[in-house]
Amino acid sequence: MKSDRRTKYTKMVIQEALLALIGEKPLHKITIADICARAEISRPTFYLHYEDVYALLDEIGENLIASANLTEISELELSDQDSIHRIILHLVRIVEKNIGFYRVCVLERRTATRLPKQITDELNKTIIKKWEDKGILGDFPDKQYIIDFIQAGFNSIISCRIDKNEKRESAEELAYLIENFLLYGLTGVIN
Repeated sequence: MKSDRRTKYTKMVIQEALLALIGEKPLHKITIADICARAEISRPTFYLHYEDVYALLDEIGENLIASANLTEISELELSDQDSIHRIILHLVRIVEKNIGFYRVCVLERRTATRLPKQITDELNKTIIKKWEDKGILGDFPDKQYIIDFIQAGFNSIISCRIDKNEKRESAEELAYLIENFLLYGLTGVIN
């Protein structure tokens, strides 16, 4: 039991160290030595838990997806706008909390992590599966278009928000904007 807590704690400080470093310098310049120094651990301790920086990034991505709880999204009805808004707001806040990591692994895609594919797979297992089971998609030729549209729209808005710096919308305002675009397209935002 004590060993499990120690392992969880050690992984947590390693992950926090990497996330802090991502905010300070480009990922390709972050070394294992940097992570170990920031986490105040030895190299053998790092390698006890992770093969390399990319294995660490993948685990952080898995934790991010787990915290997003995409299964809850699959239970939504498109007519339940309060729940849709709540879930989009939840996703926006998760991204805000992990913005450096999200920017490097999802928006810029300069890093070879599994996160973008994991997000796609999770959306296919949840939203697309539910819509297929309910017959909502009918004969839609390629379900991947839907997933790509949802991801691209969400990511583009997040990217624009990052670029705005001090003139950013609140998480609540951003969630409404994403919700309106995803549910209603341009007619959802243009009067």
